[in-house]
Amino acid sequence: MEKVITFLKRLHPLPVSLEGELRNVLRFTKKKKNEFLLFEGEICHYAWYQQKGLVRCYYNSDGREVTTWFMEEDHVIVLFKSLFGQMKSQYNIQALEDCELYAIHYQDMQALYTKYPEVMKLYRIIAEQYSNLKDIKIRATNMLTPKERYRYFEKHFPDLLNRLKLEYIASYLDLSRRSLARARGF
Repeated sequence: MEKVITFLKRLHPLPVSLEGELRNVLRFTKKKKNEFLLFEGEICHYAWYQQKGLVRCYYNSDGREVTTWFMEEDHVIVLFKSLFGQMKSQYNIQALEDCELYAIHYQDMQALYTKYPEVMKLYRIIAEQYSNLKDIKIRATNMLTPKERYRYFEKHFPDLLNRLKLEYIASYLDLSRRSLARARGF
């Protein structure tokens, strides 16, 4: 619990009363490797803080999986459109390693928004971080050769290289496994 509170305090100062309410509404959960936090077509009811492990977000397109992002320890996992619009998700979120997470339910977030302006500031900061992830993804897949895409991935996600299957990196970079192998120099 302390890690998630410390994480949020790094983003923005929290009143002690908000810390106390967060301690009451955050729920610890575990997901085993390959389990899903959310399936495409479900409505997202939670945002998660990832204390341990690695997840990926992906969608299916013409029979293949397209990875949109990876999230590792000390990050928030959220599908903004599904969660805050209470709409069916177009994405899957899958644990790639055993994960330890803290979850907050949509209704609890809504209650905290009305009571604490700091929660809206946290929302904005986290939304900006996701926007940056989208920018990195666009840059990595739309404007570079396969070799440059892989080098870009190495630069921005060096700690993930040994934690991810090559098929997931290829899916993220919009490359076939064969193209990825050539780009890596193998």
